[in-house]
Amino acid sequence: MPSKIDPSRYADTGFSIADTPPELNAFLFQQMMRKSGAEHLEIGCRMNDTARALVWSGIPQDLPEAKRRELFLERFYGDSRH
Repeated sequence: MPSKIDPSRYADTGFSIADTPPELNAFLFQQMMRKSGAEHLEIGCRMNDTARALVWSGIPQDLPEAKRRELFLERFYGDSRH
């Protein structure tokens, strides 16, 4: 899957954070590259857990479980019916 990051922005760091100075982007990239593959995987899993928790927190708990799951899937993965 091709990257959606504009390659002309911070190409030397791999990051494209619009509101962060290039020096800080370079530092953050260097820190991330020091991590092991296992640490990268752990970070990704934690980010996924956090995203899921945020989506679940926005769905009313008084709905039937099937409807809650449907809303979760639509919000987390997008509505695949369209």
